[in-house]
Amino acid sequence: MTEDYKKAYELFHKKEYKKAKELFEKINSKGDNLDVLKYSGLCSYYLKEYNEALSYLKTVFEKNAAPDIEGYLGTIYYCLKDYGKAQVHLINSILSDYNDEFAKTLEKALLSKHNDEAMLGLKLLMNEHHPKDIFILRDITNIAQKLKKFDIAIEFFEILLKYCPDDYVAWNNMGLIYEETGDWVKSYNCYKKALSIHDFFSPNFNLGIMSRKLHKFNDSIQYLKKAILQNPNSPQPKYSLAMSYMMLKDFKNGYPLYANHMTKIMPSYYKREWDGKPHKESSLCIFTTGGLGDMIMFARYFEYVSNIFKKIYCLLPVNLHRIFKRNYPYIEFIDSNEIFTEYDFATTPMHILKFFDLDFTEFVPNTNGFLKTDENLTKMYKEKFFNNNSLKIAINWHGNREGTRTFFNRSMPLEFLEPVFNQFKEAKFYSIQKDSSHTECQKYPFIIDLYDEIEDFDTTASILENIDLLISIDSSPIHMAGAIGKKTYVLLPKANEWRWFIDDEKSVWYDSIELFRQSKEGDWASCVDKMLAKMELNYKN
Repeated sequence: MTEDYKKAYELFHKKEYKKAKELFEKINSKGDNLDVLKYSGLCSYYLKEYNEALSYLKTVFEKNAAPDIEGYLGTIYYCLKDYGKAQVHLINSILSDYNDEFAKTLEKALLSKHNDEAMLGLKLLMNEHHPKDIFILRDITNIAQKLKKFDIAIEFFEILLKYCPDDYVAWNNMGLIYEETGDWVKSYNCYKKALSIHDFFSPNFNLGIMSRKLHKFNDSIQYLKKAILQNPNSPQPKYSLAMSYMMLKDFKNGYPLYANHMTKIMPSYYKREWDGKPHKESSLCIFTTGGLGDMIMFARYFEYVSNIFKKIYCLLPVNLHRIFKRNYPYIEFIDSNEIFTEYDFATTPMHILKFFDLDFTEFVPNTNGFLKTDENLTKMYKEKFFNNNSLKIAINWHGNREGTRTFFNRSMPLEFLEPVFNQFKEAKFYSIQKDSSHTECQKYPFIIDLYDEIEDFDTTASILENIDLLISIDSSPIHMAGAIGKKTYVLLPKANEWRWFIDDEKSVWYDSIELFRQSKEGDWASCVDKMLAKMELNYKN
């Protein structure tokens, strides 16, 4: 090693990068010494001369693809905001020879690319080198939970809680995972543990929901009341409290909270709320709320405002427009995705009930049906699919679970209907499933899959008009079937949605709907057995 090299090397380690770089470049005038090129590149990097640093280190890397060189290349690409290349080089580097500095730079690169899968892999690798690092453990649980990798999340929550048994946030979050995986007793116990350590909003709110699912309604109400006191500006515990009250048919306490929540979630152009009085020279806009099933169910109340406004508008998803236009010709329906402001007063269907002093337990109008199907469309489907003397049964087994933690237990695998298929071999079965789960029909070639026939709810209604019975989980088609008065058997989870209440066997909303409930949560077999017994009474010759 020459004296100049020793001096340059000393200057580098004293962080006098500019002087060191000048000396390294003088030593390596021919540009063929890889070690000197490396340090020239590192000096440029620390001087934030990133393009020059990149040029040096790329030359070195082409001849010596060492992990540290690749790590620095990745770091330089990160500094140049080329996050894709940074990610590739840094991953290769730390997989070959783990380095904390490069791992932390990779973490920042992955955040820039929003690459959660790779981030989880990185955190697991970091955990191997720092198994007791609480912050890494927390990151793993959070990312795994976000990615719905629940086995990993639970494994690392358990490790984290061994080191930090009083981490009430971890106990609460582990409860959320057990809730989503259907282990509700463990979920409940996790929330209780979090609450015993620190009395704060999240476990009270979560216990309010979980207690309702476990049919501990009075407990649910108390937890939710406490959550509201702790966070009075949050709309969710008030809405959930409404659900708990209404499950008990306590509409005096539940309905105002429910109706108020509907107003709170209205878009910004919801203005000048209707006062309940006639305004025959003005216009009213009905803002429909909730899911498609809600919109169908509450459409029965439209008639109450038919003669007290000059003009009525309704914001509604387009897949309901055709059938609603036919049945409510006095309403102009507008795509709910549009921003519509040309009206005088606004309301929701739930507020119509309030103004006309209607009560779900005392009186529900039009329980025998309130929608008419398209005669020509119904006839066309009859000729195409239903012109036979068999018992015709439509089936729907999967519902939308997007955006809600309370409905994800509604869907079931199609295989649970096999006892029905076996007992009614002479029947014709028609799938009206309008999502990717319709492909499950391929296992049962006797099922007629109507996926390609369904364009909107007008086509769904005309199909249902031709069948003898609909068997379905809690999903929007049951509301359409009930609205046209078609016989429907609904399969409900133990923790069902509020409108089916607790023990009712008949729906208060639709005369044609009967309810069959799980004996315990997740037990679809018992639910189907109950329904099958009723089918054998009603449909076996």
